Amino acid sequence: MSVRPPVQLRFGDDLVRRGARAADWREAVGIAGALLIDAGAARPGYSARLVDVIDKYGPYMVIAPNLALVHAQPGPDSLEAAMCAVTFPDGVNFGHAHFDPVGLVIGLVTTNASDHLGVIAAIATALEQHPDLVSRALRTGSTGELVALLSGHLPQLLPVEA
Repeated sequence: MSVRPPVQLRFGDDLVRRGARAADWREAVGIAGALLIDAGAARPGYSARLVDVIDKYGPYMVIAPNLALVHAQPGPDSLEAAMCAVTFPDGVNFGHAHFDPVGLVIGLVTTNASDHLGVIAAIATALEQHPDLVSRALRTGSTGELVALLSGHLPQLLPVEA
């Protein structure tokens, strides 16, 4: 059985926004999508696809208390594997019955289906192994501290600076 190497995800200060405000989940998802687009990891239109997925399937991307993992299947607007993180101190309601409000939105873009599933599985594993990760992320005092925390707990993703 061959073992796939970890996905190399771009993640750094340019892919973090702390203390964001959003009137609703659509705006919150748009902020995450804009970070990925502005970093060159996705083309314009990716944010709309993120919203479309939630419109179609509901708030299943809210995977734990305070956490939404927003993603769309790889497509022509997916340029580079990257992760972004946005914190919302006031929380944002996504309509999830158990895990609202969301204080941390992690946005993902990947370029192929295998990596897409691998990244989501790696994040789920990290959350299972470190159940306080989201609350710790929300308490970080700086962008650098948030990047270090998430990078340190997601080693299988090999986060790298741009």
